[in-house]
Amino acid sequence: MINHAKMKVGKTTHKLKFSTAALMRMEAENDGQPFDVLLDRLITGKGGASLVISALAAGLNDGKGVEREKAVALVDAVGGIRKAVPFVGEAIAAAFPAEADPDADPDEDAEGNSVGNGQAAGA
Repeated sequence: MINHAKMKVGKTTHKLKFSTAALMRMEAENDGQPFDVLLDRLITGKGGASLVISALAAGLNDGKGVEREKAVALVDAVGGIRKAVPFVGEAIAAAFPAEADPDADPDEDAEGNSVGNGQAAGA
């Protein structure tokens, strides 16, 4: 299941989901560039306002998409592109969560510290 990000604007909660259909719409609207290139440009801030609008238009309505004009109006309602970018970032993180390291020790945290109480289950 692909997760979404939520953003409340006034009394309306908007859901942004980078579903497969949304990613295909983004690619089509951006000269067929692969979605991973487009997402990288969004993450690094090199896509500009047009790419942010493209991402919003493709993924709003819980991944079903909306017209560009509605995406532009939403950006204006939240206070501009810089205020909308974190919403896009949350949706990217929701759709593409970091994978767990398959070589990680389940008894250590991310810093390598032992975790648990040192007792076997049921002990």
